[in-house]
Amino acid sequence: MKPVVAVMVMAVAVPASADAVQDIKAARAAYNAAIAARDVAGVRAALGSDYIGIAGSGGETIIGADAMADYFARSFKTPGFLGFVRTPDMVTVAAPAERAMERGRWSGGSLSGRLSGEYLAVWVPTANGWKLRSETFVTLARGAAMGAPPKP
Repeated sequence: MKPVVAVMVMAVAVPASADAVQDIKAARAAYNAAIAARDVAGVRAALGSDYIGIAGSGGETIIGADAMADYFARSFKTPGFLGFVRTPDMVTVAAPAERAMERGRWSGGSLSGRLSGEYLAVWVPTANGWKLRSETFVTLARGAAMGAPPKP
């Protein structure tokens, strides 16, 4: 009986599978692609309904997935808007896999200037895959005008 209990404890303590990490990276890639394509529905699909975002430069909060989708809908119509790309450096999935943390770099902006920095995101599993619960962006650099959109 004791060996069975030990195996069960070890199974619970094993970190989440690499599949969860790959699923989150794929969800991030789809989100980047939706921004590049100016696809509001694609942006919204990446977000959990209780999404909270904190902007990088001024620290403004965007509360709710619909509010973030609206933010992008307005941005996509803004002349000179070129988009944003988020590039994960690390994804760590909790054990059990009730949430995950993604940390990485972001860049983007408009024809009038480039912004870049780092971000931290929280993902949660749902019946429709991993969704973003929150993102916090920190602007660390402002640059010159951009000539082309960032690549996802």
